Amino acid sequence: MAKILVAFGDIHYPQHTAVSVEILKKTVARLKPHISVSLGDLLDCGQFSQHPPTWGVPETDYEADLKEANGLIDFVQKHTRERIVLIEGNHEYRLDRWAAQHAEGRGAYNLLAPRIQLMRGRRGCTYIPYGSANGRYPHWKVNSRIIAVHGWSYAVNAARRHLQMSQGKSVLFGHTHHLCTVCQQNIFGGDTIRAISCGCLCNPVPLYGTGRPVEWVNGFVIGYLGRRSDTLFTVDIKGDFAILPDGTEIMA
Repeated sequence: MAKILVAFGDIHYPQHTAVSVEILKKTVARLKPHISVSLGDLLDCGQFSQHPPTWGVPETDYEADLKEANGLIDFVQKHTRERIVLIEGNHEYRLDRWAAQHAEGRGAYNLLAPRIQLMRGRRGCTYIPYGSANGRYPHWKVNSRIIAVHGWSYAVNAARRHLQMSQGKSVLFGHTHHLCTVCQQNIFGGDTIRAISCGCLCNPVPLYGTGRPVEWVNGFVIGYLGRRSDTLFTVDIKGDFAILPDGTEIMA
C-alpha cells in the first residue's frame, strides 16, 4: 500500500490566504497523510527584514504570527500518521540574520527563533535549518527517489534548474510561489524524475506588486509513495475549492 504525502509551502503568516489554508487543513484531515512537509516560509518574519514595511500594509505582532503558525502545525501534526517535516525558508532565516546584527536579538533569540518556537514540545517532527554550518545543502530525503528543499532558484525556469541540480532525484520545492512541474526520464535508470514547484498559500498578488500580473498560484502537492515508484500530483486552489486526485471536491 502506497504511503500518502502532502507538501505545501510559502504561507507567509500573516500574509496568508485564509481560504487556501482552510482547504489545505481539510485535505490533510481527509487524507491523513503518512508524511506532511512544510517547504518553508511558513512565517514571513517581516518584522526582522532589512527592507522597510510595505506602504499601506498594517504591521502585525510577531508573537501573534508565531501563534497562528504553531496552530496550523498542531493541526497538521494531529492528522499526520508518521512524521511532519518543517523546512526552514529564507524568510524564517531573516530572524537569524537580525539576531547576528543586534545584541538584543542575540539575547532574545531563544524566545523568538522559529526553529525553537515551532519545535517546542513536538515529537515525530523534523526541522531542517535554512543555513548550513558544514557546507552541505539543506534538504530532507523523502525516500530514496525524492528530496524536498525550500528552493535553490527563483528563476523563471526554476523547476528545470532544480531538476538539473538534484542529480537524478525528484525534487519538491517552494520559494517561487509557482505551481509547475518539469518531468524527464532518469538517465541513471529507474523511475521518471520530476521537479515540482508546489505553489503558495499566501496572497497570490504580492504586496510589493506594481500592478502587473504575476505567476503565483495557491496550491500544494499530494504524493503516493510506493516501494519502487511514486506518483506526485499538483493541486491548484480554485478560489474557495480544490479538486483532489481522487475527484473529491474540497470546499473552504
